[in-house]
Amino acid sequence: MANQRLSKRIFHICIICVIIVVIVFIAVMFILNYNVKGETNMPFQVQKISVISSTDGQNVENSEYKWNKNIMVNNDIYIYVEKNEQYKKKETISSVKIDNFNIIKKPQIGEIKIYKQTANDKLLFENIDDYVVNELEFIGSNTTDTKKLQISNQGGVLNFRCGLNNIGTYLSNDDTEINYDYLLKKLNIDETSINAEVAFDITITLDSGKVFKAENIILKVPNDSIVENGRVGKEYSVLEEIVFKRIEN
Repeated sequence: MANQRLSKRIFHICIICVIIVVIVFIAVMFILNYNVKGETNMPFQVQKISVISSTDGQNVENSEYKWNKNIMVNNDIYIYVEKNEQYKKKETISSVKIDNFNIIKKPQIGEIKIYKQTANDKLLFENIDDYVVNELEFIGSNTTDTKKLQISNQGGVLNFRCGLNNIGTYLSNDDTEINYDYLLKKLNIDETSINAEVAFDITITLDSGKVFKAENIILKVPNDSIVENGRVGKEYSVLEEIVFKRIEN
């Protein structure tokens, strides 16, 4: 009898150990899966990111040349935050923050700065220090107005500029006019010398108090063939690398 009781006790202990191991295994797999995939049914999600790369130039004052241009490449970035139609509960956006900008690959020539939109109705962006930012926060509103740093509380488009300044100087007394699309080629710029990678975080805060954050979103700028074409657009619609995790509620 004593041996039977001991055997049953050992059997029960083994069953409990197996159950504990299974529970721990499931918990670990859940954590690993969450770390890889993050939130799979968010109220709002980043639907796509568009990057418009273009060549431009700023006048150098008091020059003896007819044309004296400080050459730059502008990368205007548009982030589309849209409502997830599969999410059945009612939620509204309180704010969307873009911050923690980090140049993880610096270009060989030029310098990178991040700009917000201008207050000028006729000008979208301008590469001057008045508009340089370290972070951007778009507040939820009835409509999207990026100049006022507002996003519709039902989703909208966010934007900022990643400007690559001081690439080189174009001097000429011969040109009757300038086609900016060809300035990089005229300066014999090697495209690899202006390639860079920019990282940033996006935090979506809802009026309900839920907060979702995606860290270290990486974009390569400028777009390929910028030297050849002067203006190139690229759209990212497959965004598996952007992983949002809930950090509040």
